[in-house]
Amino acid sequence: MKKTNGIWSYTTQPLESEMYTYYFEVDGKRMTDPNNNDSIRDVDTYFSYFIITDGVADNYVTQNVAHGDVEKIWYDSSIKDTPKRRMSIYTPPNYKIDIQKQYPVLYLLHGSGGDENAWIEAGRAIEILDNLIAQKKCVPMIVVMPNGIANMAAASGENPNSDGKAKRINVESMLGKIEKAFVPDIVTYVESHYRVKAAKQSRAIAGLSLGGLHTLFISANNPDKFDYVGLFSAQTTNALDDKKIGKVEKIVQGIEDFASVFPFLSKGKIGEAISSYTDGISSGDLSIYNNLDEKLKEQFKTPPQLYYIAVGKDDFVKKLNDDFRLKLADKGYKYYYHETDGGHSWENWRKYLVDFLPRLFK
Repeated sequence: MKKTNGIWSYTTQPLESEMYTYYFEVDGKRMTDPNNNDSIRDVDTYFSYFIITDGVADNYVTQNVAHGDVEKIWYDSSIKDTPKRRMSIYTPPNYKIDIQKQYPVLYLLHGSGGDENAWIEAGRAIEILDNLIAQKKCVPMIVVMPNGIANMAAASGENPNSDGKAKRINVESMLGKIEKAFVPDIVTYVESHYRVKAAKQSRAIAGLSLGGLHTLFISANNPDKFDYVGLFSAQTTNALDDKKIGKVEKIVQGIEDFASVFPFLSKGKIGEAISSYTDGISSGDLSIYNNLDEKLKEQFKTPPQLYYIAVGKDDFVKKLNDDFRLKLADKGYKYYYHETDGGHSWENWRKYLVDFLPRLFK
């Protein structure tokens, strides 16, 4: 970095085609670039960004093609603490013109700390869809991007009934609540409000990281619903495995029994903390994660058209994905594997979406 005529500047080496994020530190304080209107939020952090084209990032820019529409929808939820939840829904070009045509659906899930805006902002999903559809590289489809954080009904700052903040670790979303509510709440809403082909062969589901965990278990617990499954850098096992789940349930019962003997524990902040913890466990459905081998066996009786697994060589979940692939291979379950350089990053997840979409609904 150098200063000339009062202006600081920095010149990088030539950069490959990609979407790059950055920020400034001024007197120890972090800030976005005041001269760049392009910014995104990832979890709780804001970044400025720029895109270098002539490569993979050509998919990430707004091109002179027909554009789909995005709606932010509030729907009724069976999750106790969030009776209304929000999702983003992309409809392809001509959806509102050809009112007779029905479309397949992709349910696209974000990772820990994300929300219904994550794939739109950092993931560039709308630009990717518009561009691939225009190039006839993927079929026109509806894409549903729900909020997958169990105790957050909508993106931070966009829920009129809560001022909850985004956070990077979301244990409350690993208690089975999201998976249990997904088909009855989200799929049912979409199929009753949009012109979709309501059949297994016309449904796909994919997710990154925590969303990969949700994708794995939503599809395994609903073997007749999704013919295309995508795991992007997926968390393939819940931190609460079968044995731990049993221990957690016993702990919850013990806490409730203890509080009933000592009523003062049900009052004040201690009572609120205990109530929040026990309610979180009891209102979930930890059985979602039990008996995965049996659930996979049922799912692969009539195997999905595509079971797609993608991960980076340096991703911290790669070992989990390798172990999961061995489990599938040991049973003879067919899957498609896509390994890239890099780690647990939007750089990879955008590429996986570009690779995944053309494989759907063929």
